[in-house]
Amino acid sequence: MAGKPFNIFGHGWEEGFDPATWAAENRGDTVIGPDVWIGSEAWIMPGVTIGAGAIIAAKAVVTRDVAPYSVVAGNPAREVRRRFDDPTIARLLDIAWWDWPVDRISRNLNAIRGADLAALETAR
Repeated sequence: MAGKPFNIFGHGWEEGFDPATWAAENRGDTVIGPDVWIGSEAWIMPGVTIGAGAIIAAKAVVTRDVAPYSVVAGNPAREVRRRFDDPTIARLLDIAWWDWPVDRISRNLNAIRGADLAALETAR
């Protein structure tokens, strides 16, 4: 582990370190999906993906991917429950309002705030 952060600087700082070893230990990017809430002092480890709408409890240590609309807590974090049933989660992911252009979001704020899925499914 010693010295590995120097690899990112280039200009000779990376000399003497084996990039294959660094790549093997690099777990990849951490990806936080849209509409996620992360509690105070939560730790999210490298390479983890947090799905849309998930809730990470305060002080949770997230070492694995978190499914969309899951609530996780603990050390290591475990799924406590789902925020919605599977059909509702599928509808929310299909709507994906967070990918809409700003003007479409603005026109449909009441439906977003009110969790009116039927209105969101037909929103223009």
